[in-house]
Amino acid sequence: MKVNPKKVFKVFAFLKRNTTLLSHDEYRAGHVGYHCGQSRRLKNIRGYLVNIWSNTPFADRIGTDLYEQITRNEPRDFLDWWDGFPEVYFDNQKAWLNAVNAEPNRATADGLVADPDWSMADGPVLFDPVPDRPGEFKPCHLLMHEHILIPVERQEHKSFKLMQFFKHKPNISNDQVLADYATAASKLPGMNGCILNFRDPDQTAAMRGFYGDDTWGFSDEGIDHRARFCAMWDGAVEYHFSHSNDFVAARRTLHNELSNLESELFDSVWYVEVDENLIVMPNRNPAPNYYFR
Repeated sequence: MKVNPKKVFKVFAFLKRNTTLLSHDEYRAGHVGYHCGQSRRLKNIRGYLVNIWSNTPFADRIGTDLYEQITRNEPRDFLDWWDGFPEVYFDNQKAWLNAVNAEPNRATADGLVADPDWSMADGPVLFDPVPDRPGEFKPCHLLMHEHILIPVERQEHKSFKLMQFFKHKPNISNDQVLADYATAASKLPGMNGCILNFRDPDQTAAMRGFYGDDTWGFSDEGIDHRARFCAMWDGAVEYHFSHSNDFVAARRTLHNELSNLESELFDSVWYVEVDENLIVMPNRNPAPNYYFR
């Protein structure tokens, strides 16, 4: 397995669309088409991807037989909790907390100034709004600890990206999953990248300081919402292939080994195909001495 070139502060931000106003595809257009043009300008961002679940059910994509063989105790309502989740990367928690400070982005006769039109005020319209809290939506931001098994090499066309969510058995540690399962999964042939992510046990780690203590995320409802969602899973593997057929062929080559490990390590394991939108190329190397995107 590869060694991470540099640790980063990585956040998965699970977001449900405003179901009153938007279909899943309308949400997709609003998030990627407009919102990302604003949020990509978060100060000192080191990487930014937006994953939106594919309209094609995973069983239809790979065939029912294989789907049933590699899926175990999938939560039936998992996709009801979110429509997309950005992955954002920062150098550290301090950089993440300072990210909303305005960057000087507009060139004027007086030089480079902070852009007065920079705004993410579309959030409550695009995402699931909080009743009786004007201007707020329901965020579920979670700190993730990544392990790069195979560095991602993105191609000049849409690739097949698969998220493998898992909940390990109570007696199984993250270290065991990393040592046993990650070692086996990284041997799948034909991958363009593979990243293992463990969810931090502190469900407020990415929320605390980024959102105010009096916001919905720290209300009883918000804490309960996050706890119920996090109870479904402990981590996720990101698989990158050129095509779904490549995943099917690769899985069949190691099916018995991986199935045995999944039975031994996981209470549940399931897959979601996502359409990855690359907004800011993840850069885990030391930051240069100049402004970059």
